[in-house]
Amino acid sequence: MPPPPTGSAVHHLRLRRIAVWAAVPVVVGLLTAVGRAAGANAPTIGFFYMAAVLGLGGWGGQAVGVVASVLAMLCFNFFFLPPLGTLTVEDPANWVALISFLAASSFASRLVATAREQAAAAEQRQREVEVLYAKASHLEAVRESEALKTALLRAVSHDLRTPLTAMRLEIESLERHLAGSPAAVASLHGLAVEQARLARRIDNLLSLARLEAGLARPRTEPTPPGSLFRAARESLGLVLAGRPLTTRITPGCPDLLADPSLTLETVVNLLENAARASPPDAPLELAAEPGEAGVVHLDVLDRGPGLPEPRRPAGELDAAAGGLG
Repeated sequence: MPPPPTGSAVHHLRLRRIAVWAAVPVVVGLLTAVGRAAGANAPTIGFFYMAAVLGLGGWGGQAVGVVASVLAMLCFNFFFLPPLGTLTVEDPANWVALISFLAASSFASRLVATAREQAAAAEQRQREVEVLYAKASHLEAVRESEALKTALLRAVSHDLRTPLTAMRLEIESLERHLAGSPAAVASLHGLAVEQARLARRIDNLLSLARLEAGLARPRTEPTPPGSLFRAARESLGLVLAGRPLTTRITPGCPDLLADPSLTLETVVNLLENAARASPPDAPLELAAEPGEAGVVHLDVLDRGPGLPEPRRPAGELDAAAGGLG
């Protein structure tokens, strides 16, 4: 479907329509004046009238062609058929000529206008086909790009998981051998925290790649907030070691209707960010409370300094719109 015309396009169409209708009496009158001045006979001027009607009908459409044919017939009768200067027709043969001229010119102008409209419609369909083809080509390119990105993410993530697993085993072995050195154990603990964080990032990338590839779909099921909070604490055991973490669930709070694994990843990411943004001994809190229409609000609270002024958003953020409420 073509887009609606703009204001300038509507103005242009209005001016064109006015010009077409104004051209009808001008062209017919000019032919009449030239024919009278040249002393043209009836068959000759009738031929030129017919040509003018065809041109006007092809330019302005069927209605313009019909009006032009009627006006040409009247001028033809008044100026070129005896008795001249009157619309009276004495010879019955002239009636046949006039009716034949009107019928032929009207029919011919209709054919020309119809052919013009069909040609315009065909051109419009051609443009629409070209636009659809361009969009289809772009969509196919986007799909191929997404498939390539997904395959790359899966390949890179898979290649990284093996050395990360080996790193975790080596860290655990070193912790056992260096248990008598507090400084070495502290350093290894920091290394283990970073290794676990990187492993979670890779798992998130793999989950995102599976979702974008359509290999996995969110599965909505009842998820108790308490179970979700316990799983998040267990996932961040190294990060939260020695840090106070409290959970607050409003009595009567219903279960979440969400995908458990995806919701857990969201809570884990928020909780990890809260731990990184607050002092090591600052408490963290996970809260769940019911909202309106069965909505459950999850909050991850920290005691950090917050974002610096240049990095703060310009306006308030709607938690529900962000998909985290």
